[in-house]
Amino acid sequence: MPRVCIIFFLGLITASCATPIKHTPLTAAEFSQVDFQQLIPERWWGDTLPDGVEEGFKAAVELVIARHAGDGTPVSNALVLSGGSANGAFGVGILAGWTESGKRPEFDYVTGISTGAMIAPLAFLGSDYDTALTEAYTSITKEMVYRTEGIASAIWGSSLASTKPLEELLEKYITVDVVRALAAEQRKGRNLSVLTTHFDALRPTVWDITAIASNRGDAAAPLIRRIILASAAVPGLFPPVTIEWEYAGKTFTELHVDGAVTSQVFAYPPQIRVGELDKALGIKLKRRVFVIQNGNSISFYEPAPVSTISIIKRAISGLLLSQLNRDVERIYYVTQRDGIEFNTISIPDNYKANRSSEFDRDYMLELYDLGYATAKTGNFWQKRPRAEEVGFN
Repeated sequence: MPRVCIIFFLGLITASCATPIKHTPLTAAEFSQVDFQQLIPERWWGDTLPDGVEEGFKAAVELVIARHAGDGTPVSNALVLSGGSANGAFGVGILAGWTESGKRPEFDYVTGISTGAMIAPLAFLGSDYDTALTEAYTSITKEMVYRTEGIASAIWGSSLASTKPLEELLEKYITVDVVRALAAEQRKGRNLSVLTTHFDALRPTVWDITAIASNRGDAAAPLIRRIILASAAVPGLFPPVTIEWEYAGKTFTELHVDGAVTSQVFAYPPQIRVGELDKALGIKLKRRVFVIQNGNSISFYEPAPVSTISIIKRAISGLLLSQLNRDVERIYYVTQRDGIEFNTISIPDNYKANRSSEFDRDYMLELYDLGYATAKTGNFWQKRPRAEEVGFN
């Protein structure tokens, strides 16, 4: 038998172990008929103005103000965590060092995407969870995140790797007790949101994790884990995450992938004019946003490659960096419009970060130490994004 035939038949045999994920999507017509606000009231599209935003906004702010009664003008703090894969170790180091400085506040609002979504729940719950976060981001290895499936999975399956190890890691850290703690904070007016990309619709999808924790009882913990898994599911490398729903007697699935496909970092839609809402509702509240960019804000010179795969890899790297910077800049401009104090931090220019997903333990420990050293003084925030500081484009 010719060698090419042997390879072909071996591929067919191997392919039996590389089954694509099961997906039973709605048709476009069915999708347009579903009342998603009624089916999943804890989520909304990240590129539009959510329904009922004024009522929900007012109720949450009243709880925040009540918590800060007697403090003069209350201060509401928001933490925004970007994607960045293994570079999330920098953000974890920032949080731990900020705690050490004694200046880390309680956050009323936290958002996370990709690795930021992994960090967000424990960061939201406060500095008591710093040890768990530090353990997760300094002891992790590639084998604890994903398992390479081989070429057959790439051709006949849905990804190059399986994220079964990451699912097990999420079960360890996103426990029922953690979910109950999230629900308790939701009743105080605090909010934790995670962003995924709805792969069928190709739209950013914002999940109110605290509302899910409060509303869905025993079903909350597994759903939250799947949402966080989806937010970190890099298409091609990791399989899309299926989430199953039932509506009008029909069971269907949605595919969700890495939130960074549609946004590298997310605070709130620009359609929500926070300053105007505060004024209309008579709210007197100082607002601060802290953006942790888990990566560099500049590119580094290196001779460009000439092989096809290397050219594609470098082009994607440039695209991701540009998108991340633009997303941070958009948050800056929107917060300036709305009278919100803006703060940001990224990996320092003298350290060249690696955006690969290899999760090298020594590299992540080095990044964690860098973040910790940067933040432990408490005076490390930049008041404008890099493009505003030095004209970087």
